Amino acid sequence: MDVMANRINAAIDLLTVMVVESIAKEDGRDASDVLPSFLRSHTGQMLYNESSKLWWDGPAFIEEQYRQELARGR
Repeated sequence: MDVMANRINAAIDLLTVMVVESIAKEDGRDASDVLPSFLRSHTGQMLYNESSKLWWDGPAFIEEQYRQELARGR
């Protein structure tokens, strides 16, 4: 893996932490409970699919995508 790919993966990991912590705080849940659900979600999978470029959109957008997914019952 090259340096750029390592940086992108680190950014994606950081975004995941930011999103999960925000969801946990807003919903009064523990981040360790939110993380597995987020990672299994379509949004979480898309975030880790570098080619989707979802990671470009930032944590607030990613959180909104996840909440919309939950509302749709995915």
